Amino acid sequence: MSLPISKFKNIFILLGVLALLLVGLGVYQGQTASKNKRNPASFFGVNFDKVTKIRVTGTNGLYENILEKKKDDWIVASAGDYLINPKYIDDLKDILQNMPKGELASRDKGKHEELQVDKVGIALQAWQGDTLVADAVIGKEGPGFTFTYIRKADSDNVYLVPQNIRPIFNRTDWRDKRVWIFDPKKVTAIDWRYKDVEISLLKTKDGWRQISPISTPSSDEKVGPELVKLSDLYASNIDEQISRKDAGLESKKLDIRIELTFETGEKDALIVGDKIKDKEEYYVARENGKLIYTLDSYTVEETLKKEIGAF
Repeated sequence: MSLPISKFKNIFILLGVLALLLVGLGVYQGQTASKNKRNPASFFGVNFDKVTKIRVTGTNGLYENILEKKKDDWIVASAGDYLINPKYIDDLKDILQNMPKGELASRDKGKHEELQVDKVGIALQAWQGDTLVADAVIGKEGPGFTFTYIRKADSDNVYLVPQNIRPIFNRTDWRDKRVWIFDPKKVTAIDWRYKDVEISLLKTKDGWRQISPISTPSSDEKVGPELVKLSDLYASNIDEQISRKDAGLESKKLDIRIELTFETGEKDALIVGDKIKDKEEYYVARENGKLIYTLDSYTVEETLKKEIGAF
């Protein structure tokens, strides 16, 4: 007795639905597995978005930097909770998440000293909450200075990874020492004072125009590079001990003051204080900022110097 055609249709429909469910389940399990498993092609394969703490210990323990994630920001917990330069975090993310596994260079523990993956190496540890997800010793640079020897702390195996990561971990100061962070394209007015020279510029619908001490058209070609330089100033140091008064940043006329107005109407100014005794550096700060930085003399005396006709 043959089955009605409608019953065959129902069977095919049920089989089709079942197939879709199985495919969907397979995709879900695959996605879940990819989230929970490490990438076997990378040395660490850590999901950096879940990393909450990193410790970098220098050669023979000469220095230690503890970096912690607080909400959306990374701070140097071992140095006054200062913010970390985001570029440094990007470097760490690339290493912990994407750095290739490389090639096995040695299984011999006796080679550790030669490859500097012993106490002479740099120790790197990372946690996700209370779970240690990375624990390794970074050794010396490999052939051609584009490779690095590295081993996991619980293994004698040493790998040669195709990336020179030593310079990243050789830095002893992870604090963000950018003096002024802003978007040059969002500046709408400038008041630039250098000693007896005071220049004011205004961004109009027709472009930049100097309005003081003389009224004359300017241009993005003249103004743009100067704003980029201001947004790219890196301090030599952050001085936590000195007061603004002792640094020559208040209670006196300032020789250099550069005020910017932004699209939001907000204003801020870079101010330069005294030159530091016996050093080629000046104290600098922002009027709306709390930190006091030191900046090299060349930048202060050349980059920040402006004369009539500069714009």
